[in-house]
Formats: sequence, structure tokens, C-alpha cells
Amino acid sequence: MDTRKMFLSIAEALMIYGLIAFSYGILVIHVAQTWSGDWPVDRNLTWLTLDTFVIASFALSFFGFIAWRYLKYAEKTG
Repeated sequence: MDTRKMFLSIAEALMIYGLIAFSYGILVIHVAQTWSGDWPVDRNLTWLTLDTFVIASFALSFFGFIAWRYLKYAEKTG
């Protein structure tokens, strides 16, 4: 099993699904017009409000993109 390709796939999935979740959060903010962020995403996770969800999703996609670029560069040079 090639671990570099596995990590490359994981980083790509984090980037894609993070952007999908980020887009969903932005869409919900605009449709529901809740700018305060007091709207919980899940009633069992009261600390996870909509604004926290959007920020975490963006950070997930950003770090997934950085890891994906690094792994692609390392694959090309190595």
C-alpha cells in the first residue's frame, strides 16, 4: 500500500468536503439570515453554532489544500 497516495487522497477529500461544507454554511447563513451565529447546527452539540461550523469547514479545506499541494509537489520532485 502506497502511503503517499493514501495521504494525497485524504488531503484531497478534506479539501473538497471542507469546501462543500463551507458553501453549505454560507448558503444557510444567507437563506436563514442568521448573522449572529446563535443557531446551533446540531442540538446535541450546543457549542457548534453556524459561524463555528463555517470557520472550521474553511480551515479544514484550507489545510487539506496545503497538504494536497505539498504532497503533489513532493510526488513530482521525488
